[in-house]
Amino acid sequence: MTDKFSFQLSEQDKSDVNTAIQTLVSILEPKLITLTAEERMEMPKMGDKTVSFVEKAIEYAQEYPQYMPAFIDVPEAELDFNAVKDIRVIFNQLQRLTSELDDSMILAGSEAYSSTLAVYKVLKNAADMGQPGAENAARELASRFPRGKRATSATAN
Repeated sequence: MTDKFSFQLSEQDKSDVNTAIQTLVSILEPKLITLTAEERMEMPKMGDKTVSFVEKAIEYAQEYPQYMPAFIDVPEAELDFNAVKDIRVIFNQLQRLTSELDDSMILAGSEAYSSTLAVYKVLKNAADMGQPGAENAARELASRFPRGKRATSATAN
């Protein structure tokens, strides 16, 4: 078995990461909102392709205020656009980090699971050979094995 990933955080690292996360939460959360799924679906979305359109439209609204009706709040539109730019920078950095965290968690979990499957097989073989304690250990692992539970449930019916 080749180990592709090795990761360890010191207690200080864990504390520093938690502090950094708490800092982000305390600064950002009061300024952020949560949308319902329905609200998300109903709203027009500004994506990468519409950024230049929005930016230019705001410029023109500022250049030609005489054409703007009272119901269009141009300064607020500019604030919203600036918010998108600021949030996008933060979001992209966090998205990259969360993607790397997810990939690392998947790889570490895969390596741990693969290793413990080998442990389970070794203990089952040791139990078959009558080695002391191996049968109890293999039985306990079998009861925790995801497919073992389904098989046990199916045979119980």
